[in-house]
Amino acid sequence: MRNKETNEVMTFAVAFPEQFETWKTIQSKPDRRGLIYSILDSIMGNDLQLWQIIERFTDDRYAPRALEIANAHANENDRYNANYWAALAKTNLVLTNYTEAETNAGNGLVLDAGNTRAKIILADVYHVTGKTEAAHALYNEVLQERLPRTGELSLSFAQLVGFDGNILPSPLYALDWLQQHPDTTDDTWNWANDEFYYSPHFRTQHAYYLLKQKEALKGFVKLFTLAKEMPWFKEAVINSWQLIHQLGMADNAPNEKAWLEEVMKSNKWDAEDAGQYKIEI
Repeated sequence: MRNKETNEVMTFAVAFPEQFETWKTIQSKPDRRGLIYSILDSIMGNDLQLWQIIERFTDDRYAPRALEIANAHANENDRYNANYWAALAKTNLVLTNYTEAETNAGNGLVLDAGNTRAKIILADVYHVTGKTEAAHALYNEVLQERLPRTGELSLSFAQLVGFDGNILPSPLYALDWLQQHPDTTDDTWNWANDEFYYSPHFRTQHAYYLLKQKEALKGFVKLFTLAKEMPWFKEAVINSWQLIHQLGMADNAPNEKAWLEEVMKSNKWDAEDAGQYKIEI
């Protein structure tokens, strides 16, 4: 932001004093990012296309709100926009509406066969639903299209999967890469976790990584935080509940245990559902 009179660049504290006071109380990077989103809403919210608004709320961990906005405001122009379908597919993927996400991404590719956003989301849907061969065929297609443009002979992990590099910014592809490289450091996982914090799939696997590293409490906190933010994500809810028992925390965390059981009850998730997931600590 620039001063209207002098055109000098202003600090965050000067340009947005009220929000800066809130900023100082926030430690979480995603929550700070959310504060920035709220500022940008007031500055440029009216200038965004619908697909950008959908992405804004999905990236800020409000996928249900993103879906509501899409359903309420999509018009004919949006339905003929491949980016709209790609954004909607991303939202439905986060919400675990996999059939809808696959259909959405497919609609986008029908309109624009070269739409990279739709390709990456469709690949992610394929990956999470077990169609790994089809997923990697699409990932490779994107890589073949984008890698020559970089002019780089070698790329770092962050350049390859990060949003800044914009080559293959996919949480599922990033996970696959990390899990294929067991010597990857905690710093790399933490960087990717910040990059893909909107993705419950990535955050769940990051929690499991911490459990394997014998960081049981950190792994539980990460999984439970995800369950609180995205209570529709069945795997996080059920495994948070299981971890409370496995770690002997049932008596020390009665409120957390009760909340998880209420979510499971309201969704009719029972012991049989819990058996679908196995945590090794």
